[in-house]
Amino acid sequence: MPVLEFTIDPTTGELQMHIQGIAGPACDDVAKLVEELVGKPKREQKTTEYYARTQVRPRARSRGQS
Repeated sequence: MPVLEFTIDPTTGELQMHIQGIAGPACDDVAKLVEELVGKPKREQKTTEYYARTQVRPRARSRGQS
């Protein structure tokens, strides 16, 4: 389940956002939505989860004889 975590520094007002549970480019889509609401971040750092790719393993099915 995706989780968005926000931290606001009470001294500087700086907002930090951490997105968990969304790997790869789909994370960018979520980040863009948040940017529209709160503005662009000063910096962006991608996590190892961002670079994770879903592994698809091919499965061969044998055909039954009729």
